[in-house]
Order: sequence, then C-alpha cells, then structure tokens
Amino acid sequence: MLGFVHLKRVSPSKRATIVASSFGMNGSKMGSLGGVKYKNSGVANDGRCFKITYCQPSQSRGYSGRELQNVYTTKLVPFSSWYAEQQRIMKMGGKIFKVELAVGRKQQNVGNM
Repeated sequence: MLGFVHLKRVSPSKRATIVASSFGMNGSKMGSLGGVKYKNSGVANDGRCFKITYCQPSQSRGYSGRELQNVYTTKLVPFSSWYAEQQRIMKMGGKIFKVELAVGRKQQNVGNM
C-alpha cells in the first residue's frame, strides 16, 4: 500500500513529463510506482489558476440524523486540472460556490483548442 506520492516536472517541453515516485507506508523503501514517467495533459508553462470556493460534507465524522459537518474550503486549482477537480468535488457531494481567475490573464490563448 502506498503512503505518499511525489510528482515533479523534469523537462520544460511542450507537454511536460512528470516522474512519479512513491514510498511505502513506513517511508523506508520505494513503492510500486518508483521511476514511472507520465505525460501531463496540460500545457507546459501555463500558469493560469482558478481560485475556487466550495462546500463539502465532512468525511472524517460519521453523522447520525441531524448532525452533518460541512467544510468550506478555498483553494487554487491549475487550469489544466480544473475539470477533474470539479468532478471530484461534485462526486463527493460538494457544491461549488465561486470560481475566480486567480493567476493569469483573461482571454489568454495558449494554443490548445
């Protein structure tokens, strides 16, 4: 079982290559993903980020009847992973309240059509 996955960029090409390394639960050895390379679907050097505010039911506490803990969170999401993040929030029963362009310029064209 993996305890930690670390991703880092290794080349600033048009499509960035990402190397994933993982460690066992005790942190002493490489896990099963050690040295595997992945292609990032985003455009390299695209610094656009969305600032999203959303509410999500708490997973840490079991709820009975009337008590349900909602957690309000604000986070930065890179433009290239916005759709996956939106799907994750909605699948877990959350609701997105506000989406702002936090980093980058409006109407920026980076060539991905």
